[in-house]
Amino acid sequence: MISLQIPAANALVFIISLVVGCVVYRRSVNHAGSVTKGDLAMAIAATAACVVVLAFLFGLGDGAATPAVPGVSPTP
Repeated sequence: MISLQIPAANALVFIISLVVGCVVYRRSVNHAGSVTKGDLAMAIAATAACVVVLAFLFGLGDGAATPAVPGVSPTP
């Protein structure tokens, strides 16, 4: 079985973004004229924007920027 480790800050950003998306979905009105609960595209866009903004504010990334090891030079 594979164990997936998710840092707490990343999980917090994900959960907050899902809550924002749900609120936008429930409070929005579908502009297509059909009787539905809300606008799904607007909710997805709000969730994605929330993820980007919170990740930027918390300084999160994909982990590619690892801290440099002291005394090791990147050039030969």
